[in-house]
Amino acid sequence: MEFDWVEWFGYLASMVVLVSLTMTSIIKLRLINFIGCLLFASFAYFIGSVPTIFMNLSIACINLYYLYQMYRSKEEFKIISASTKSEYFQHFITVNQDDIEKQIALDKLKEADTSFYMLRDNNIAGVLAGKIETDGVFIIMLDYVIPRYRDFKLGSYYYNSHPEFIKNKGINTLKAIAANQEHCFYLKKMGFKQSEHDANTYIKRL
Repeated sequence: MEFDWVEWFGYLASMVVLVSLTMTSIIKLRLINFIGCLLFASFAYFIGSVPTIFMNLSIACINLYYLYQMYRSKEEFKIISASTKSEYFQHFITVNQDDIEKQIALDKLKEADTSFYMLRDNNIAGVLAGKIETDGVFIIMLDYVIPRYRDFKLGSYYYNSHPEFIKNKGINTLKAIAANQEHCFYLKKMGFKQSEHDANTYIKRL
């Protein structure tokens, strides 16, 4: 049986498009779908299907247009205090329980004495919860962002480019315990430094 690389290239293009549809982040969806469309257009060229080339290049251009609009749009961010006893807070935690418990058990989260809603374009995009110590150190117990906003913009805005939102709450240092490798990657990307005393503890000075 002769290996047909063009056919397998078509399978690869199909797989990339399929994977794009599993993304919860709209940016990742459009980016991966854009790559998949280019691969499909190439496959269509190899098999001589002009309509398929035209369709996939058109979809790729649409993805590129919306990606450009997303990155050039000026978004509004804000952080506001939240009450862990409020009905909405409890609703938010319950709805996102499966994801949140990857970071912290709900019983443990009840020990948090300080919490904030992270807003993006006036929509509640995530929750930041933990304990503030007397020296201004905020021990982060939960830093959760709903799937549609997981593009690192929230963390980059609050932790790096505009830390004054958090500093105005009397916080000068952030401390977090990494729950897994993905969490470690996120903390490092946000500028946290690994503690010299504990490999799982990450610290960031504001």
